Amino acid sequence: MATTTATLTLVSADMLTDNLSFNTTASLSTAGTATGLSQTSGLARTNFTNNPIQSKVIYRSDDATANGANKVYIKNVSTTAAEYFTVFIDQEEMGRLYAGDWAFFPWSATSGTKETFIATIANTWAAGDTWEFDGVQVVAANSTVADIAAQIDAANFPNWVTTRSTAAVTFVAREAQDAGTVVTATADIAVDTAGDGDSVVSSAAMGTATESDIIVVPSVVTTMDLEHMLFYQ
Repeated sequence: MATTTATLTLVSADMLTDNLSFNTTASLSTAGTATGLSQTSGLARTNFTNNPIQSKVIYRSDDATANGANKVYIKNVSTTAAEYFTVFIDQEEMGRLYAGDWAFFPWSATSGTKETFIATIANTWAAGDTWEFDGVQVVAANSTVADIAAQIDAANFPNWVTTRSTAAVTFVAREAQDAGTVVTATADIAVDTAGDGDSVVSSAAMGTATESDIIVVPSVVTTMDLEHMLFYQ
């Protein structure tokens, strides 16, 4: 079990009629337990140099446990006072971080659902036949449909992860998003066989967009850097 302690100290000699000075500390634990948070993205820095100005997703809801005791640290490391990042959770604006400002806040990480479908290799195939999807082409090593499915499962797809059962390969989108309908996979999968080999799509389920990705937008097109770290369960 990891032990991580977060401490906030506020000090001011002239904000109030009396000196302001207080300190609060919390140990980071998983939701509803005394078990310390043990997973982290690691401290990272993201550079923004966009013209025109563009937003970037810093953390996707899939990165953490939904409704867990996740915590996010972000800091604007700019030294130019007027430069700021606007921080959003999905479309809801949280506020601005000006130069040197930082934030540490809880994050529910409620994600959408991932698009999925099953492609089953069937009928008559031959060595050298091709199967193509998501920009990846697989050339059949032999005519056995289970072996061809194994080749597909072993491929690395940019937007999908796969698992296999005999000649059926299950595709699950890497990210939760509203992509329309997976029926388009029927048209996107290209098959070129010497016989009547095909790739039948079934058990398709549409995805839904996440509603709590953490997004930031820089205020200027010149170079700005954001420091960030995710603690999650």
